[in-house]
Amino acid sequence: MDWLKHGASWPHREHSKFVVCDQTRWHMQKMGDGPDLLLLHGSGATTHSYAGLMPLLAKDFTVTAIDLPGHGFSSPLGSGQPTLKRVGEAVAALMQQEAMQPELIVGHSAGAAIAVQMVAKCGVTPKKLVSINGAFYPFPGLAGSVFPMAAKLLFLNPFVPKLFSFSADYFGRVESLIDATGSKLSSEGLSFYQKAMSSSDHVEGALALMAHWDLEPMASYIAALDIPMLQIIGLADGTISPSAARDTQRLLKHGSRKDFEGKGHLVHEELPEDVAETILEFSLANS
Repeated sequence: MDWLKHGASWPHREHSKFVVCDQTRWHMQKMGDGPDLLLLHGSGATTHSYAGLMPLLAKDFTVTAIDLPGHGFSSPLGSGQPTLKRVGEAVAALMQQEAMQPELIVGHSAGAAIAVQMVAKCGVTPKKLVSINGAFYPFPGLAGSVFPMAAKLLFLNPFVPKLFSFSADYFGRVESLIDATGSKLSSEGLSFYQKAMSSSDHVEGALALMAHWDLEPMASYIAALDIPMLQIIGLADGTISPSAARDTQRLLKHGSRKDFEGKGHLVHEELPEDVAETILEFSLANS
């Protein structure tokens, strides 16, 4: 995405900054005062996904949101493909460079998997984790092989991101994509996805993440967690079956769960006040 073209109207742009770490140019937003809290968005999203949640959490935390590599206004990884391992290492290196020591990491969808990866393998030591409709497991059966391969083939075709981003200029196309997640967003919320999906660089970044995503070790990482993790689940999620949360709950040593009836994959965008309240209550609860 082009900061000069899109940045003027981007949510919380006054809190944005750009830093370079290990050859990757990162877009970050920071606000609030208190213990560090890190927000990690899902594949295909940007910091805008937390636009409603950030100022609410910033009443009690120093909140940092980042654009993942190749997403939004962040460049792709400086070296190597965006595997779960590499992305986790890159975010951990960024945190170290910026002297961030989050007490709480909140991850949505793929961002939740990155958070678990960072704790399991990257030496990051938050006190607690929050997963919002976490994408922890491969698609079952044949889809588990076909979907990543399809993403890889699309990623390798240089025309696909440009064709997809061109079609995203049609507002109805983006609205249909978001509706498929089970979430209902405002026109303003949809407009930010439209801007992101209209960028071929952003589309290419999302496809690259999916093409190189390996979730096979994730169940063992979750089972080994020694810190509490809260799952926030939209029961109308059309992207990741809410039944997957039951599998995660059985694996967790210290797990809790909060369900939101009738809300979808983007529940934190639909109900930022309720989700913020849930996260703050969890942060204050005894381990």
